[in-house]
Amino acid sequence: MQKVWRAFTSFILILTLLLCVFEVYRSAQFVISSFGDKTYQGYLWLAIGMVAFLLFTALFFKKNRHLVYTLTHEGAHFLVGALFLRRKITEFNAKAIEYIKSGENLGEVWSVGGNNVFMSLAPYMLPYITFVFVFIRLMIKPECLPVIDFIIGFTLMFHFACWNSYMGSYQGDLKSCGLFRSYLFIWTFILFNVEIILYALGGGMTAPVDIIQANVVWFKQAWNDILWVVSLITN
Repeated sequence: MQKVWRAFTSFILILTLLLCVFEVYRSAQFVISSFGDKTYQGYLWLAIGMVAFLLFTALFFKKNRHLVYTLTHEGAHFLVGALFLRRKITEFNAKAIEYIKSGENLGEVWSVGGNNVFMSLAPYMLPYITFVFVFIRLMIKPECLPVIDFIIGFTLMFHFACWNSYMGSYQGDLKSCGLFRSYLFIWTFILFNVEIILYALGGGMTAPVDIIQANVVWFKQAWNDILWVVSLITN
């Protein structure tokens, strides 16, 4: 029964991933159109924030970046396990890479009942720090949007730096969930999250889109694209 369930969920994930890949094109169109109607400011500050993180890392962050990456990685395990899955966390630790002994992990989070796929893969598919600021964006004045969009870009590039440091088939998180299913989950959620962030930063400074509208835009467009594909098959 478990094999049937895994096969079914993998099939659904493959379809969802294909949809997300297609929606990358739609979100890119959304961004490009913002330059035509002069509502591109959110993307400008997003890009500036991403470049700023790279400069900050190169100039000030070299010595301790791996420890911070590990803390953030384990923090995602903790957040999903404790907050969303309501697990009792029994251990949380992180170490600098140059001080670990042979065979030791850089960090670990242990919980009562063990991990499931969402808790195990959370650090790879959920830029949770970025989404905190995307939600804060709902509550600030338009004149403050450049600041928050800069921070969103900064934290998003930080997530990608963490992701790049820990993404690999050697990872125990991925092995425990199965490499094929892990990559399906990760790429599906990464693409979806990036698309939602791009939609959420649209609208310029006077009529900005928010995270709720961004989800409405994504699901509405995705549904229309599904109907379009169905019409091609049936006609």
